[in-house]
Amino acid sequence: MSTTNIPAPPPIVVPTKGSKKTVTYIWMPTANGDLVKADASIIKKSFAKLPADAQVTLTEYLLGVANKQPTNSARQALWNDIVDVAVAAFKQGQKQSPWDVLATLTKNSPVNTGQNVTYTNYDRLTSDALLSKIAKSIGFDVAFLTEADKVEYFNKLSTEAKNSGKSITRKATEGGTETVITPSIFDANTFTQSFLWAKVNFEDTKKIPSTAITQIAAIRNLLKLNGINYLSQKEINQLGVNLASGQTTIEALKADLTQKAIKAYPQLAPRLQATPGLTVRDAVEPIINTVASLWEVDPNTIELDDPNIDKLVRPDGILGKMAPATISEAYNFAINHPNFDKTKKGKDMAFASATAFVRAQG
Repeated sequence: MSTTNIPAPPPIVVPTKGSKKTVTYIWMPTANGDLVKADASIIKKSFAKLPADAQVTLTEYLLGVANKQPTNSARQALWNDIVDVAVAAFKQGQKQSPWDVLATLTKNSPVNTGQNVTYTNYDRLTSDALLSKIAKSIGFDVAFLTEADKVEYFNKLSTEAKNSGKSITRKATEGGTETVITPSIFDANTFTQSFLWAKVNFEDTKKIPSTAITQIAAIRNLLKLNGINYLSQKEINQLGVNLASGQTTIEALKADLTQKAIKAYPQLAPRLQATPGLTVRDAVEPIINTVASLWEVDPNTIELDDPNIDKLVRPDGILGKMAPATISEAYNFAINHPNFDKTKKGKDMAFASATAFVRAQG
């Protein structure tokens, strides 16, 4: 695991001659990424001097892997453990800095599912770490967030967390007072995801989370299969974000697209309604394959909005009163179309016809 501001190693104290002190070494990265030897005991003591992004990295591990409350003492204990592993690696001749060790620990640790630490109080380090952790899980580049965005998140996170777990002090039945804390209904992960999705910029595809981009690609394909070509890129992006963020499901989206397809292709309405999941492309596949075969082209290169195909599928457009062409009608259309004359079969038939004509003329 890397950070953007790894501190340079502190100066190594060389024991004076005759001293019995044994120095244990680890590898530490310099500002330009080179690894140099450093005194492990001094590195442990340098914990308080670690930059903020290094502290965030440690906090993120405690939240996402160890599932522990990221207190300062917990971060320091984690740092000491990491340095100890780096010492062992040094002794074995392995060039591993503490950050390499942390990356290995993260990679080899089981993923916590259904276990999420939620608190009623957050400090800024924990807030930044949680934001980074959740951003990675949905493929959102946290670098696109400004400092103002992070402060906004911290303030909202703190407010929502405190409001969900209110404490009440009351008189106890046997004298004195007792504090009752209502169960927290606050879900920090869900809150953080909602915050990040709200920051998505639909105008800039670079800032759309990778999970949404994957969904957008799938949506584009569904739209294409249903002959729906009137949605703007911004609308498609919104559908992708809705799907990736859980605001809608793929089943609900498919059902909605089917209704749109029925309006655009009323001729196919009975078939689309009778078979859930059937697309316009599925329904007219025999027509497309017939035309493609005669024109000697890959069926996948023929789109639904091809004027020739559209004429066969929707003879009267969106009125829907005329049925799509039959296979024999599609065959006759394709074989009498200029595109057929360009094919090998078309040229062979033309040559055979011309030869037969010449022979008939004697």
